Amino acid sequence: MNSLSAKILDPRSYLLSTVYPWVRYNTPLNLMKYDARNPKVIQAKNEMNEHPKIRGLIEECKTWPATPLKRHNDAGHLIHKIAILADFGLEITDNGITEIVNKVLLHQSEDGSFKSLLEVPVRYGGKGAPEMSWMLCDAPTLLYSLQKFKVKDRRVDEAINHILSVVDNNGWRCKTSQGFRGPGRKTDYCPYANLISLKSLALNQKLLDSEEVKIGVDTQIDHWFNRKGRKIYLFGIGTTFKRLKYPHVWYDILHVLDVLSMIPYARESSHFTEMLNLVNEKQLQDSSFKPESVWRAYKDWGFGQKKKSSPWITYKVALINKRAKS
Repeated sequence: MNSLSAKILDPRSYLLSTVYPWVRYNTPLNLMKYDARNPKVIQAKNEMNEHPKIRGLIEECKTWPATPLKRHNDAGHLIHKIAILADFGLEITDNGITEIVNKVLLHQSEDGSFKSLLEVPVRYGGKGAPEMSWMLCDAPTLLYSLQKFKVKDRRVDEAINHILSVVDNNGWRCKTSQGFRGPGRKTDYCPYANLISLKSLALNQKLLDSEEVKIGVDTQIDHWFNRKGRKIYLFGIGTTFKRLKYPHVWYDILHVLDVLSMIPYARESSHFTEMLNLVNEKQLQDSSFKPESVWRAYKDWGFGQKKKSSPWITYKVALINKRAKS
């Protein structure tokens, strides 16, 4: 494995001084290995739970499945807001999360995958009407969130088994319960479906060394290695891909690194290190990182403004670097 080329400034003081309680909660817990029972950690967790933005997200997510998902990079859709709550470290024991979890668990297909309210236009091979179904570009996000919420339920295990069962020899391809397939070759993997399928498995320590995970990692790394080649399912790796962005709605470098950094096998790759070096070179003199692209749905959040540094994106980069050194 190639070594990290850039000398990274320690951002922990910067992160602990932020006004955002989700940053002050996760920083000592995941970057400094404070115990969850530490008074400072508990205080930050309580502040996060009571923060108006968090309460607002929770109330929105309680309406799941709500409106149909018509495009998978709809950043404002509830599937991504649920994932933000999971990223922030909320758990099923926190006020309001159980109600969200129960609504997600209520909609499970016979094969084990969790369903969303999807609407695929007729011109793209869909029915043109909302229906509860699943695609590999949405179901793994729900599975990831449920595991982050620390849900212990046989239905979660069934969903994990389904993800494992649909991997191909080149990773996860475009698969749906509707028979719909995206704009790519039938035998191609889908870079985004592959990424979030990996993400949904990476939280399970027993699967990190599995053949399925290794196949997915190899596929993800291969997409970076062959980035000057053809686009796969319209996913390319260029300037847009390399911009720092949160939340992890779509396919970009921070999302890819966040997922790969959870998997020891992936961290051994020189191409993982190459991507991480590219990100680390963007660090500012105060140890922070700025968003280089934003989702308009989050323009009133700290990570939704390009003019100033984002404590949460800075935390995410620091967490990736910490994993890379482990």
